[in-house]
Amino acid sequence: MIKVSNNNLDLSPYDDDQINWIYCALDCTLTQEIWEKIEQEFDETTRRTYGFEIQSLKPAMAMTMRGLRVDEDKVKAIRKPLQQKRLRLERMLHLFSQTVSGKDLNHNSPVQLKKLLYEDLNLPPVVSYKKGKQKISTDRDALESLAESYPRARPFCRTILALRDIDKNLAVLSSKRDTDGRIRCSYNVAGTETGRWSSRESPWRTGTNLQNITKDLREVFIPDGNKQMFYADLEQAESRAVAYLAADQNYIDVCESTDLHTEVVKMVWPNMGWSDDPKQDRALADMKYYLHHSYRDICKRAGHGTNYGVSPHSLARQIKIKVSQATRFQLLYFGGVISSTSLERWHKQDPQGGYKELLDKGVKIAKDTLKIEGAFPGIRVWHNTIQQELLEKGSLVTPMGRRRHFWDRLKDASTLRAAIAFVPQSTIGDLLNLGLWRVWKELETEGVEVLGQVHDAILGQCDKDKIDDLMPKVLEKMHNPLEVNGRTMLIPSSVEVGDNWKDMKPWTK
Repeated sequence: MIKVSNNNLDLSPYDDDQINWIYCALDCTLTQEIWEKIEQEFDETTRRTYGFEIQSLKPAMAMTMRGLRVDEDKVKAIRKPLQQKRLRLERMLHLFSQTVSGKDLNHNSPVQLKKLLYEDLNLPPVVSYKKGKQKISTDRDALESLAESYPRARPFCRTILALRDIDKNLAVLSSKRDTDGRIRCSYNVAGTETGRWSSRESPWRTGTNLQNITKDLREVFIPDGNKQMFYADLEQAESRAVAYLAADQNYIDVCESTDLHTEVVKMVWPNMGWSDDPKQDRALADMKYYLHHSYRDICKRAGHGTNYGVSPHSLARQIKIKVSQATRFQLLYFGGVISSTSLERWHKQDPQGGYKELLDKGVKIAKDTLKIEGAFPGIRVWHNTIQQELLEKGSLVTPMGRRRHFWDRLKDASTLRAAIAFVPQSTIGDLLNLGLWRVWKELETEGVEVLGQVHDAILGQCDKDKIDDLMPKVLEKMHNPLEVNGRTMLIPSSVEVGDNWKDMKPWTK
């Protein structure tokens, strides 16, 4: 036994192994001391949340230890053309830069980017605000804004953005493998204020964040042996949570009976040739819109952003449309008031943009002011309810019993947006993790192996010949009813199966 004094921690008499033992022992005892203090402050709500987090560590650790198998031949096949494309783009960027500054450009250097954009090209600086501080920005939003507004900036900004995307993909492909050739990550079950997990490299400093793997790169991850992968996803989960939290029957009906995100695409872009055939409309919504995102993907942002209180200006920037389009969409979505003069001006600029519809349906409540009744008015009422509770209590509790205190200025718009988003995001995160825990706890003995937690879905594998027996059980474990506003909310799940993480097909009975 090694005895040390906290008052005089002299480690000189000990060798490296003994120092490591001392360090680990102190780490454990300090954690125990902290726990003894925190436990005294628990109430019923926080104790339940703490117990759930502790249980969540078990599947999280199981997934970290198991890791993902990698198809190295596929990695090479993807990496080579990416490297070639990167080289071409880098040469092109150097040529552009030499033309205006006489120097090559390091696209990873914010200092060099600021000089090129805001001095050499004489573009107006794009400013962002973080924690109340103003900062000249060269992030994606800034570069996209400059490319859209200034033709001379377009070749520079688009090339830089393309290089950044390639660099991210190459970084994933080059992630350090463990000695068994697998890629692993670690999960922090308390990594966010909503209770959602975060992910990063493994405890052994290998691997990468496996929650943000783009669809194009997912094909490099393959199942073990004679197994198949499955991907079980909560369907339109956050939207359903908002519908029940807002108690908006119209929104509930749309979530339950149609593809909500396709309906949102119709609201944003009314002139894409829509029909009454759900399959045809879904195919239109799935067409590529921006980068690797479809119209439907982008409109998930539109719906979630509007549900969580973003302004038309912010929404327009996020989904690459005009502010007038974003304003029109939000009026159709949950209603509001608008100047009839603005609508008339926008209609004159874009006669097919749907503004005449708002002029016709609006109710005049004052000179030059129309009130628009939206499709889902209960969402605005819910926003007001959250704001009132936030101002009165400074905290919110989800239907799953998770409490969050808000320490920023309660009247700030950013605090209100965070509060609005907290309850549905936290609720769905906890429901997913409950399903994940049940799959791990109850189905591992039957051959189901959980491989990853990806925000609203779980990734796993099982023997090919057991797929049809086990998938119904996976779906059953993910179906966990929850009472919200006196009604039972049940988020449906779907599951896909395949021989890699990308190329999957829907599983049906």
